[in-house]
Amino acid sequence: MGLEIVAVSKLGQSVAVRAATAWLAGRANERARTLSLADLAAAELSKPTQRAKLDTLVQHIGHQVTEQLEPVLERFAADEVDASLAAVEVALESVDLSDEALLADDADPEVLAQRIRRSLPRTDLGRCYDIALDQSCRYLVQIIRHLPSFQPRALAEVLSRATAQTALLEDVLARLPRTSLYAPQGTDNDDEFRAEYLRYIAANLDRLELLGLSMENRPRLALSVAYLSLTVSGQDQVRHGWFGEADNQQHSGVRVESALCNRTFVRGDAGSGKTTLLDWLAVTAARGRFAGTLQEWNGLVPFPIRLRAHADSPLPAKPEEFVSGLLSGVMPAGWVHRVLRAGNGLLLVDGVDEVPPPKRHSVREWLRNLMSAFPEAKVVVTARPAATDEKWLAELDFSSVVLESMSPTDVRVFLKRWHEAAEAPEEAQRRLLRQFESREHLRALASSPLLCAMLCALNLGRSSELPQNRMELYAAALTMLLDFRDAERGISRMLTTSDKTVLLRDLAWRLTLGGLSQLPTIKVREQVARKIRSMPNVDEDADAVVTHLLERSGVVREPAPGQVDFVHRTFQEYLAGEEAMEDNQVNTLVAHAHLDSWSQTIVLACGHGRRADVSELLANVLDRSDREPRHARRLRLLTAACLETVRDIDATVHDRIDAVIKNRLVPPRSTRETVSLASIGHRLLRYLPTTLDELSDAAAGATVRSTALVGSPEAIARLAGYAHDPRDNVQEELVKAWLHFDPERYAEEVLADAPLQNGHARITSIRLIPYLSRLHRLAGTTVRLPVHEVQSNLRFVEHTPKIRLLSALVSGDVDLAPLEPMSPQTVSLVGARKFTNTDQLPHVTNRLALIQQEPWRELGFARGRHLNSLGLSKIDKNCDLNPIAGMTHLVKLECYGWTNLSVLPSPPGLRYLDILGWRSRPTSLRPLRGTSLHLRLRRRYLYVGVDELGPDVRITWVD
Repeated sequence: MGLEIVAVSKLGQSVAVRAATAWLAGRANERARTLSLADLAAAELSKPTQRAKLDTLVQHIGHQVTEQLEPVLERFAADEVDASLAAVEVALESVDLSDEALLADDADPEVLAQRIRRSLPRTDLGRCYDIALDQSCRYLVQIIRHLPSFQPRALAEVLSRATAQTALLEDVLARLPRTSLYAPQGTDNDDEFRAEYLRYIAANLDRLELLGLSMENRPRLALSVAYLSLTVSGQDQVRHGWFGEADNQQHSGVRVESALCNRTFVRGDAGSGKTTLLDWLAVTAARGRFAGTLQEWNGLVPFPIRLRAHADSPLPAKPEEFVSGLLSGVMPAGWVHRVLRAGNGLLLVDGVDEVPPPKRHSVREWLRNLMSAFPEAKVVVTARPAATDEKWLAELDFSSVVLESMSPTDVRVFLKRWHEAAEAPEEAQRRLLRQFESREHLRALASSPLLCAMLCALNLGRSSELPQNRMELYAAALTMLLDFRDAERGISRMLTTSDKTVLLRDLAWRLTLGGLSQLPTIKVREQVARKIRSMPNVDEDADAVVTHLLERSGVVREPAPGQVDFVHRTFQEYLAGEEAMEDNQVNTLVAHAHLDSWSQTIVLACGHGRRADVSELLANVLDRSDREPRHARRLRLLTAACLETVRDIDATVHDRIDAVIKNRLVPPRSTRETVSLASIGHRLLRYLPTTLDELSDAAAGATVRSTALVGSPEAIARLAGYAHDPRDNVQEELVKAWLHFDPERYAEEVLADAPLQNGHARITSIRLIPYLSRLHRLAGTTVRLPVHEVQSNLRFVEHTPKIRLLSALVSGDVDLAPLEPMSPQTVSLVGARKFTNTDQLPHVTNRLALIQQEPWRELGFARGRHLNSLGLSKIDKNCDLNPIAGMTHLVKLECYGWTNLSVLPSPPGLRYLDILGWRSRPTSLRPLRGTSLHLRLRRRYLYVGVDELGPDVRITWVD
């Protein structure tokens, strides 16, 4: 125990003794008031047990006072605490606490404290003394007032109720305001204000605005519903790893919530979801709904800080300025200080890039001061990569991560949540999904939440499908990034939208000509300097223009120091195509038409060009296809793909392309060609055969996929005609297409009488399960749910007929009882906190994997099972492994996070061992010496003793 704690405890006991003495003396005569507590007790109490009860009461009061004083005085240095508290003890010993004196002070502790100060020599004893004296006077008055009165010689009866008295005093003292440097007016209203503030944050930030869209009745989305967790890369500090283990490795594909630590610097390009992430953190903290690795953040108070609000004004000089608006006027003095000092604050600092470059150094110094004053606060800061590098906050112990693009799975989940939050018709979502499936570059463009949301909004605002021509969509995206976002945020513009477009167009063309995806920043500055000489309305110098484009355009970025590229290659291709047509570069486009890297630039150029130029371009590409057999099919597919963006061409050229599609391109030879064909749109159906009988297996499967990617209502009728073809690849493509259409209609019109794959269907989304009963020839179901469809229970299996394989991510306490009536071959369930009712597991014939967070303490469910493969998470050190040792059919054992392989059971047929260890600490393989097992090890995990295993142990390393 430190000296300062001893001093606090001593003062607590002194306060208790002084209060008890005044209590007893106040009921006695004048002479008795000069006696000590021991003398007073001896006069009142004749039995040792009664005096012991009094001692217990006084000690308990002393402990209560000490507990109240400790948090108030803990910030002061030990020597200051010792000196100050000793002075307070001396002051309390001499003060008159008689009934008459207290009444003269109106029983007011503040008046009592002032009386004590007046009676002492005028010496400045410091802030610690003042706080300790004020608090001690509060406790003295409250104790004396709340100890019960008694008649002379009745003290023993009062002490018999000592337990009730101490409970009452504990409640009274706990509710006393603790005045201190950070609570000059006490803390009585802290809880009430905290609740009001959190309600305000949750209500005010639980929305997702769609910037840059001029839609009527623009949807106001609930962020808590529409939020999608994205992935990050570049983690360079310790974070929680697998099942809570520390992890120092760098990763890609880690969900951002798992990468957050006490201090995190999140970098991401325009529209990547930085502000949305911080808003979601604020709302989730306000509602206390964090789960998983962030569960310990429940109870934190969020303070969102928008740096763009301080672009032209000073940064918050006081923490109390973090709370602005309607609630600032009723906030208790020092409340934010108290929250941050207690380590209960969550600072969410958004937009380092939105303050001028000269001011960013001040932002870092401001953060440094905050971290110094409040080292326990959790902090998340965001910026664009162009504004800062990953080490910008490294000296402040910030971990740096970069938001990655949305995966196809993320996009699908985002669409679902967006439309649900917007209360949009289900047909709108299906319409957009069809567009995504049939147009690869729409899916690529939707790799950021901003653009994906824009696509959703554009789609919702239309009464028909998105246009076959992508040009309007890309134009809307560019207009939003170049103009609307800054305009809606009130950020002044250096260049007009048309000026920025001209400069970016020129840069895109230079990159494309050179076959490059990025240029050195110095070369970009040189190119911009040359270009602005021909732009009479641009007065800024090249350096300022390039900086502005990098930081504010949202179209180009600096992915690494000294290098510039476009945030998405689609924008480079779109702008390069426009520049090519403006600069009459048709011959250049034709010459590069056989190259994959040029194909989309040419497709988009056709959308920008005049009729004569586009006709010349496509005619010359077709001429090349006739002259160059080696490139013929690629060039013909390119001309077919160009029909998506063409607005007007000569009829003769259109007829040539029509004939090429009909006679040379359809049916597709492989699934690789389906995307190009599907980009033609609904017109493709007129070229596809009505029956697959004359097609090879590969062509038949590709034809089904091409039809599905068209996505129109007419496509369902065509797929229904294909559904009777019994070939496995045809049936596989038909089931895959199910997700592209209304599931009920598709089940009834396409799959109802389909033979499937020997009667089996592979389901990859839980939303299809209710309609499996419509499949009349279903003999078995494989359920492989994607990672984003995490299940909290297994009740869905009750509606899944004839399960052969079940693979899913689960959460919480998962009851296995719903599986009991099933007869699956394989069950793989990962992620539960723990599994319950393991005794009701069904008979599994092939593989069983149960991965939970709690260690397995009992494995009775494994006894007597005839499994080929068993996967289990970590085992408790006292767990009996004999049930596994007795599994005579077990060939493979998968050990997830086992820390001690010396207890590994040895079933008689075991040949394969899959060991998933830890990234943060090594797993020792030495206990496996002398075995003849085949090990499968992960390169990203740590193992020791590999070289000691001997020649009979085989090792396969996997990623």
